[in-house]
Amino acid sequence: MNELSRNSESSPNPAEALGQLLNQARKKKGMSVGEVAECLKLPAKQIEAIERGNYEGMPEAVFVKGFLTSYARLMEIDSNELKQYLGQIFPAKKKEFNPESSNVSAEDLDFQHQPQRRHFPRWILGLVLLVGIGTGIYAWQTKSTLESAKQAANSTQDVTNHAATVSDVAASNIRIVPMSASDKAGSTERLTSSDHSGANNVVAVNTNVTAHSPDSNHTLLIKLGHQSWLQVSDRNDKVLISEVVSAGSSHEFKAEAPYKVIIGYTPGAIIELDGKNVPIPENRKRTAAMKVGDI
Repeated sequence: MNELSRNSESSPNPAEALGQLLNQARKKKGMSVGEVAECLKLPAKQIEAIERGNYEGMPEAVFVKGFLTSYARLMEIDSNELKQYLGQIFPAKKKEFNPESSNVSAEDLDFQHQPQRRHFPRWILGLVLLVGIGTGIYAWQTKSTLESAKQAANSTQDVTNHAATVSDVAASNIRIVPMSASDKAGSTERLTSSDHSGANNVVAVNTNVTAHSPDSNHTLLIKLGHQSWLQVSDRNDKVLISEVVSAGSSHEFKAEAPYKVIIGYTPGAIIELDGKNVPIPENRKRTAAMKVGDI
């Protein structure tokens, strides 16, 4: 049983089945909806609608076929499989046979006394139609590009405004993520070894009494799944980063724990402290304000 038959059984709607196939192919390639929209010069909302099998609000069927064909070609989906889906989604209209129309009289078959008519070349009509379709697609893609740029600008502004709100979160709402037992044990061993150091190191300790050992630093790694506001501060409230970062970016810091982390949009985000995953609290606003590595 091939993939087409499996999708047909799981989803009786061929549009939904094709959307699921495109969604699976996109995830297999590791591409986001925004990346596909940028490649096809289409709004991200249309890509999401295509993957749901919902073509409402889209242009004529010929344009939708073009979008589906471009998306399938980008995902390297077999052309024969795509034709089967398109044949189910956009079935060809069959002309009904009318027996009465087949009754032709002898007078209708007498062409000797009928004037001959010169037919307009059909290829000219086809050429005009192709030019019209090409112009329509170009205009639609241009409009979609402008809408995508506008949406990106609005998204950046929303993230920036939301970040200002997130940064004002009260200290009582900050989630504290404690260090693991192994991290605490390592810190205790380092402190013990420092207490048993020789007398030759007394002067060095006294002259750097306010400094911290490099061993007290902890590596913090943050990966963002979407464009988001990111603010990170170390134990001394030194701001290490405070800006809007792009989707898929990774940011690594090595400073004294605990870190204070604020993320404006958490879906797809990953936080690791010294190579260990740190859970991110969930809420309806999909934001996070937390302490990581509190001793």
